[in-house]
Amino acid sequence: MTAVSSLADLQLEFEQPADAAAAEVLRALLGAMEANLPGAIDDPDSESLHDLRVAVRRSRSVQRQLKRAFPPVELDHFRAEFRWLQGLTGPARDLDVYVLGFDDLGALVPEATQGDLDPLLDVLRHHREQAREEMAEGLRSVRFTTPMSEWAALLELLPSMPVADRPDAKRAIGELAGTRIVKVYKRMVKMGGAIDSTSPPAAYHALRKKGKELRYLLELFGAPFYPKKVVKPMIKSLKALQDVLGRHQDRQVQQAMLRALAGELATLPDHAPTLVAVGVLLGSLSQDARAARGQFAERFDAFGSKSQRALVKDTFA
Repeated sequence: MTAVSSLADLQLEFEQPADAAAAEVLRALLGAMEANLPGAIDDPDSESLHDLRVAVRRSRSVQRQLKRAFPPVELDHFRAEFRWLQGLTGPARDLDVYVLGFDDLGALVPEATQGDLDPLLDVLRHHREQAREEMAEGLRSVRFTTPMSEWAALLELLPSMPVADRPDAKRAIGELAGTRIVKVYKRMVKMGGAIDSTSPPAAYHALRKKGKELRYLLELFGAPFYPKKVVKPMIKSLKALQDVLGRHQDRQVQQAMLRALAGELATLPDHAPTLVAVGVLLGSLSQDARAARGQFAERFDAFGSKSQRALVKDTFA
């Protein structure tokens, strides 16, 4: 069960109060987390951990974008719990990706030296096992189970709670979603317009994170209420931009990971060929990150064009 499939049967209405709509979506996402939990803990080769993390990210996005539909004190508590959960599951998922996609990394060095990277794979597998043990311990603990039970209880009560400190609680979800989509889109246009070839990696990464916010808004609350002929192309354009930003970020993280492991690799017997191959791999990753930067402008121009800005305003404002 994935985060996407768990949302397929929801029947949200444009005039539905925002708190009730948010509770429906978040209950479905909580269900996706619960369905994927056993596989996330016990099956390192499945996509369960990925699907669990998608549900967590989407939940956090709803918490941020619709925060004025929630009681602020309670929401602050649960936002901290979900932030902890994302941090708990991150290292294990990153190492899953490195191990399962190791052949793709190896393909970035000459074929004759690919075998020299085998010790790196052994080290990654070792770190993966450790990260998964730590994650499993956290996911089995009351540090995880208690907040999730409390979160489910809050979602059940949310539509009937007092609204004095929840100014968006009874606002129509379709209208509120449109307002948020416009705001996040404008923010992305501003952020992306300030990026050039000299911008630091952090600027690209910040835009990528903001893009996830917009994508989740469009998928969760835009698609049910607004014309498909607008929403679907917008998501497609956003995905194309996100692909480049994601590739750039992945290469940055991979380079940092390799540098962090260099000392450990240097303690292995006959480590010299491995370190040379890692050096070659670092060069390839850096080159591909530069290539992603080169593709960014074209993708962003399509996403933030004058006609697209006008369409977003006319559709969602």
